[in-house]
Amino acid sequence: MQIASKWKRLLWHFDRSLHTHQAWKTLLWPLGLGAFLLLLFWLLGLLWPSSPLTLSTAGGVPRWAETTGLFFDAGNFPLRSRLPLLFQFLIVVVGSALLTAFLVATLTTILLNRRDNYRDGLSRYHFADHILVLGGSHTFIHLLKQLPEHPELQGKTWVFLSSGDAQSLRSLVNTSLPDNTRDLPFVIYHGDPTNPATLRSCQIELASVILITGEDNEPENDQRNIATWNALRHLRSNATHMAQCYLYIDHFVSGQMLRTLPQESHTSLETTVINRYESIARQTLISSSADAAHLTLDRYLLTPDSPRYVHLVVVGMTPMGLAFAATAAQLCHYPNFSPHAPRPLRTRITFIDPQADERIDLFKARYNNLFQLSHITFRTDANGWQSSRPDPAYGDFLDVEWAFLKGSVCQPWIRQQLLSIARDEQQVMSLAFCGDDPSRNLSDALCLPPQFYPINDPDDPAAITPVIFIYQPGIGTLAQSAQNEVPRYHNIVPFGMTDGTLDPFESALILTAKRVNYIHHKIDNGKTITSIPSEPQSLNNLWQQLSLAQKQQYIHAACILDSLMRNTKCHSANAESPVDNNALIDMLARIEHNRWNMEMLLDDYAPLPFNQRDLLNQALVCDDEQTRQEAAILNKRHANLRRTLKDIAPFDDLPAETRQHCRAIVELYHRAF
Repeated sequence: MQIASKWKRLLWHFDRSLHTHQAWKTLLWPLGLGAFLLLLFWLLGLLWPSSPLTLSTAGGVPRWAETTGLFFDAGNFPLRSRLPLLFQFLIVVVGSALLTAFLVATLTTILLNRRDNYRDGLSRYHFADHILVLGGSHTFIHLLKQLPEHPELQGKTWVFLSSGDAQSLRSLVNTSLPDNTRDLPFVIYHGDPTNPATLRSCQIELASVILITGEDNEPENDQRNIATWNALRHLRSNATHMAQCYLYIDHFVSGQMLRTLPQESHTSLETTVINRYESIARQTLISSSADAAHLTLDRYLLTPDSPRYVHLVVVGMTPMGLAFAATAAQLCHYPNFSPHAPRPLRTRITFIDPQADERIDLFKARYNNLFQLSHITFRTDANGWQSSRPDPAYGDFLDVEWAFLKGSVCQPWIRQQLLSIARDEQQVMSLAFCGDDPSRNLSDALCLPPQFYPINDPDDPAAITPVIFIYQPGIGTLAQSAQNEVPRYHNIVPFGMTDGTLDPFESALILTAKRVNYIHHKIDNGKTITSIPSEPQSLNNLWQQLSLAQKQQYIHAACILDSLMRNTKCHSANAESPVDNNALIDMLARIEHNRWNMEMLLDDYAPLPFNQRDLLNQALVCDDEQTRQEAAILNKRHANLRRTLKDIAPFDDLPAETRQHCRAIVELYHRAF
């Protein structure tokens, strides 16, 4: 096995040399073969007995010189030599064949075939501890450009398996490599990633990182990625070491289906599911530093006594627009919201789309349980509008409300509506242009009224200036130039570009999610937390025991930590000790429960009517043991079979034990950074 693997790796280096600036190295192969045969003939010539017929006429020419002359020039035969005629003839035949038929014809054909096979991705080699990318999606551009930020991936061989054109993919990889990774060893394979035999040829059982990216613009891409993942799990069932697997999907329904799967039954594959659109939205909306506070949705202004609320306007109900809004709905939970206030300061998310009347039905059907509890406004023109309130059977406690405007940003009544939002000092406004056409997104954004681009000092921007997010799924050069070089457009934020600005692994977020999981695990098991490990290796064992749904829940919980800590001033707490302010802990617990309510509703869980909820909570704490057991069984049946959760409710309506558990967790959240 070792000899076979070394031979295949040797062949890989030979084929790869034909496609580099060091192709001259290939000439060493036939030269080496010729040198070997010549040395062999020298040795045989020394050992072969002399012919008595030619011994007296050979003169003083050494045998090695005679052998060399015969090998390179057949005109030297017959030669006055001490070598026998038969041996001379053998040398001439072998030399002529090597220098003519083999070198000129056979070797040329072999090299052309191997070159074409390598170019077309048909050659296979042996690798171990490599990074395997299944698919030719442009996601890998982010992967390659983020290599300097991931030292654990450097020095490894990258194997790309794509069903597309291997030569085009190779050119794209070469042009996408950063300057400091130009010598990255990689190989392109052509084949079907859903085929188990093809996957075996990539040594999937020996890979250390596997990325299932799929192809660009391929119908049913998510289903093919999931089929690849299923084949991968089956083939790695007997693998002896752990591999990190990242499964990329695009559609909401794919993630919804994956989250219903049970915990993985083996420990040789740690899967992280990443929705591309949600990942882009998260990395755009979550502040990476305090210097970017003026580009976030809340601008860090929504403190407990703030009179403002966030208003996000999403232009385009596209997959990116829906993911942007859903991500914002999970992030925008602030300490100044009280459901008991006369006019609660809810986050408002408004969609603008020419087909809003058709797409709102699909959106409401997708998130039916959410819209049962939400305030909704729908407008078709300046005067015609409809509104709905939460179902009174469940209560009115959500801190996010929704609006839908049918039209485009070029229509006067919508422009007037946007101006009224921008002028309202109570609203912290942001716009997100999320259409499928990046040029149209940019042109619509730049055609906004001048009030959206006040002339401010870019180094000291006004907090109430609207932020304009522009989706640029490509290079995004124009939008970036406008932001960086034109002071008027300093509040433009292009996002989604394939320039390596996004981390496709979401490494920092997932590390925070692992720490949040560590906190939950210790609190759930009644253990005291003295410190949280800072390195991911120390947290991986607990993380690997989670189902895909649980991983996503902790990732969502990690998303809000930045704004949660900053808006409540909790980030200044001592990271070595729990928060000891009871009022602050209660505030953190309420915000976290509001976030959890929204996450569960977006994940298609349903609430219980408040009368059934109260009866179930009372039964769970009653004195009769049989009643408690029956209530516990009913509660599990609601959650597992009917996807109904009794705790989707106002914080004050939760059982005392649940509220205390939530407080115990959030008082340690500041340690998760």
